[in-house]
Amino acid sequence: MGFGSLLRMKITDIPLKLRFYILQNFDSERTVRDVEGKELKVTTQSIHDMLGIPTVGTILTQLDQSPKDDTCYDEWKEQFQEGEIIILNAIEKVIVRTTGADFNFKLNFLVLFVNKFCESTSIGRCNLFPLIYISRKTYISNIDWCNYVLDSLVRTKNSYIPYSVTSYFVGPSAFLLLFYSDKIHSEALKVTCKHPTICYCSSEKIRYRETFEQEIGRIGLGELNEEFFNEEVEGDTNLEDNDCDKDEDDFVEEYESKLSKMLNRFERMKENLNSNFNDKITKFPEKEIMSEKINDEKGNEDKEGNGENYNDDDGPEPEVDYLLDGNKVENEVTKNDRETNEKETNEKKKEDETEEKRMMERSNKNKNGEEKNDEKTKETNNDGETSLKNETNKKLLDKVV
Repeated sequence: MGFGSLLRMKITDIPLKLRFYILQNFDSERTVRDVEGKELKVTTQSIHDMLGIPTVGTILTQLDQSPKDDTCYDEWKEQFQEGEIIILNAIEKVIVRTTGADFNFKLNFLVLFVNKFCESTSIGRCNLFPLIYISRKTYISNIDWCNYVLDSLVRTKNSYIPYSVTSYFVGPSAFLLLFYSDKIHSEALKVTCKHPTICYCSSEKIRYRETFEQEIGRIGLGELNEEFFNEEVEGDTNLEDNDCDKDEDDFVEEYESKLSKMLNRFERMKENLNSNFNDKITKFPEKEIMSEKINDEKGNEDKEGNGENYNDDDGPEPEVDYLLDGNKVENEVTKNDRETNEKETNEKKKEDETEEKRMMERSNKNKNGEEKNDEKTKETNNDGETSLKNETNKKLLDKVV
């Protein structure tokens, strides 16, 4: 069919701000893109360089329409429910379910291509206009699809009203962004331009460029690029050996940096675990033998990681032994913690009992002291009463005498 380059496309979405500024500077009458006083001509060849689709052959609208006795269009519509509005999502689901490349599959692919890269509608329906020119006898690869993309760009640009809430641009947005990225120099990315551009320029790069140019206040503007390294890929040619853009290295380095950070984080976690484990071993020195055994096992693992083989007299221990030893250590640590807690509880209990005895002794002493004071007071009172009685008796005796 001549659309092999689309199998390797890296465009998944459209940055709308950048598209708006590019569209504003496109002259649909002369099909030129104005860049700070310089003009970039949009031609069928430039569309071919961006998308890699057929550019030679018959213009679509110059083909004869399908004869009335050709039932291929009616058979194609039978894939959908009767009376159902054919939307793009329904086309995509049918393509996913398809297991053979029959004529219906070719029509499905054409509808998808036309609505994604040429012209869609603003009411949700699929644009089915090209299908009236397609029959079973039509050679799809002999149609000048670049001319149809250019006609769609001019037609949709003329009908588009900027800043209107009811007007939407439904033309070839992907081509405009690829054309801009290919022709205009960027300070944000160093790109080795190759054709077809759709195989090498990704949505991530375009979004990054949009953000960068918006921050510096030059969105949609820039200087023209120099001559390009044209490595054109036709049809269904395998692009694996040609996909060597230098800017891809930036993304590889970014992933390497993330992986490096993850490894460093794991190393820090490992160090913390080892430190906590050593603290436990230090807390319970009576388990020194077990600690030495674990350190020996750790040394064996390090040797194995460095490519060295560690053998005892009876050969290397199986992996399950390490797991069992680890469980033993965990059980020992748990047991020691339990014994320590019991010991601390008993000591605290003894301290509480000792303190209670001291309090009782103090209380008894105070009580005894109070009783002695009461006795002294009583004795003093008795002495006073006795002396008073003696004086009274003496006075009475004196009177009698």
